[in-house]
Amino acid sequence: MKRYIITEELKYALKNSDTSLRQISKKLGFEVKNIIHSNRTINKEHIVKLSSFFNTPFSLPEIYLNYAKNLGKYAHNSYETKKLQRGEDLAEFCGVMLGDGNLHERGIKIAFDKRCVKYIEYVAKLFYSLASVEMKHYEVKTTNQGYLYFYSTKLADELTDFGLVKGDKIKNNVGIPNWIKEKEEYTKRCIRGLIDTDGCIYICKRERQRYVKFTNFNRRLLEEFRDLALKLGYHFASANRKNVCLYRKDEVIRFINDIKPVRAGDVV
Repeated sequence: MKRYIITEELKYALKNSDTSLRQISKKLGFEVKNIIHSNRTINKEHIVKLSSFFNTPFSLPEIYLNYAKNLGKYAHNSYETKKLQRGEDLAEFCGVMLGDGNLHERGIKIAFDKRCVKYIEYVAKLFYSLASVEMKHYEVKTTNQGYLYFYSTKLADELTDFGLVKGDKIKNNVGIPNWIKEKEEYTKRCIRGLIDTDGCIYICKRERQRYVKFTNFNRRLLEEFRDLALKLGYHFASANRKNVCLYRKDEVIRFINDIKPVRAGDVV
């Protein structure tokens, strides 16, 4: 991946700016103090923003970083992975990534509640069926957070070929890949992945009825989820700007039996 070496000229401009580092970070959308204190390289987008802010065309030396080499013991050989193939498993994995996943230049990371052991194992097996390699797993001791991750620029690039987008999903207004929308079985599996990560099946105690809810702050993804569910005969209603819910009793039962959410047993 192409990066640019941070020069003393750039550090000097930041250190001697009349604007505080915190204010510059807030304005540009990234942490600039790391340029002075820790980072050795910077990407093209940040150079452009800094050049515009200081009204100075910074010219930095280029360097190509091989993440698989630089990550040492945490690296995965980019050529170890099996080439991804379009299919139901990939459609579901895309749903998982759109829900709680993050795709970046070095690979992928998926966040979980570490108490959901069976689902973490399920996703790990799903990934193995696709790429023929095992994901790494770590947990945060002080919280309920857990993660599956795999470093591979090759894999990250392949996933973008299948419609996923690197970076912030909300800022990039990421939607469901078109190829998934074209086939009913792909759609069902993607919806399963989305429900298992950003959805839930819960019981309304007052009405003694199970409902299905999908939550997402990405308006486009929320609307596309609702539209695809409707094509399958499920009438999700808007609860607010970030939630859609399935209330009809017969449809809830059919949804659970048809989509088969892996976490259907985790009723809240």
